[in-house]
Amino acid sequence: MTRTVGRPSPQAAYAEWVAACAEAGWHAGLVAEQVSVHDALGRVSAAAARARWASPRFACAAMDGIAIAAGAASGGLADDGQVLLPDSAFTWVDTGDPIPAGADTVVERERVELRADGALVTGPVTHGQHVRASGEDFRAGDLLIPAGRRLRPADLGAAAVAGYAALAVARRPLVAIIPTGDEIRPVDSALGPGEFTDSNSVMLAARAAQAGALPVVTDVQPDDPDILAAAVRDASLTADLVLVIAGSSRGRGDYTAAVLAQVGSLAVQGVAVRPGHPVLLGHVKPARSGYAPPGGAVAGRPAGTVPAIGVPGYPLAAAVIFELFAAPLIAQLEGNLVPDRAPLQAVLDRDWASSPDVEEWIPVALTAVDPQDPPDGRVPVASPSSGHGAGAISRLVRADAWWPVPTGQGRFAAGDGIEVLPIPC
Repeated sequence: MTRTVGRPSPQAAYAEWVAACAEAGWHAGLVAEQVSVHDALGRVSAAAARARWASPRFACAAMDGIAIAAGAASGGLADDGQVLLPDSAFTWVDTGDPIPAGADTVVERERVELRADGALVTGPVTHGQHVRASGEDFRAGDLLIPAGRRLRPADLGAAAVAGYAALAVARRPLVAIIPTGDEIRPVDSALGPGEFTDSNSVMLAARAAQAGALPVVTDVQPDDPDILAAAVRDASLTADLVLVIAGSSRGRGDYTAAVLAQVGSLAVQGVAVRPGHPVLLGHVKPARSGYAPPGGAVAGRPAGTVPAIGVPGYPLAAAVIFELFAAPLIAQLEGNLVPDRAPLQAVLDRDWASSPDVEEWIPVALTAVDPQDPPDGRVPVASPSSGHGAGAISRLVRADAWWPVPTGQGRFAAGDGIEVLPIPC
């Protein structure tokens, strides 16, 4: 059943889609698993990590040199700024060594001259110099990594220092990608007249992996509603999200809408966005009892309602729909509380006109400018890509960011400030 009449905004469509999935029994509760700190880069923390002990765990030398009591040295400084310390007044230490009892300062090796009767120190001696105090970096119990953060190299290093060999992270959502079309051929296939390479599944699988998901691409499915319905049902048994590429329009071989209605339900059919307006948003109902794909279901994967997207077949449209609907759902499934990318301010290099009736996503190239150039030299210049339509993937190749033009804003002048979303590397 189609719940939306007309074309809602992308934001309204997403909200309606998620609500419809929830009504059908879907929930986005994350599933946590333990992963070694060696393998946790890019994963999303499922729980806060607090330091199990202080860092450093003990006062230690921050330089190679001698550990001394600063008071003993400062009291013996001569007019030339030197002091001779007896052997009993110092201990040689290397960086990271514990500070010996009674010492509170390290004099770096470059200012120490070893003599037969002791060590000659040149220059001032300051209490606590070149000593890392216990807990200087962090104390036991300090919050190091909040829940919902995509883990970076420094996070993993800090976790190891704080006593963690493994971290609780969100299970990577599995995204099933189903390419369709009688004219679509796998990569590296010989192409006949009217045939096209399955490039969209390559692009979407890579973007899904970038977003933190685990992509699984099926074989290309023919324009046969029964075969496609079976493929969608199979995928829904192990996937957290199903993407069906192409067939979302109203052509003679476009069956995605009918198939999603058959295997589950359609919440939204068409969205006020360009490119990508024919997008379909729905869900797949639980498979019939006793039905299982070869190899069985994956432990920890959903066994019930699974969100599904009918992705338009043009490359730019497919890319836009992923950003608007798949990426935020993946983030929701991972419990990712911090956006992976923040909008950037840029300045248009030309006049521009868009349809005010839709949210238009335009690829833009960004060029850095001389900071001395007035008035907007501190932000990059945006050059929108035009022409060749949503089927020209080269427009995206040459772009550094998306410019989502808000609905109702159709005309812009050269020099206007705009907000763009960087394309992940």
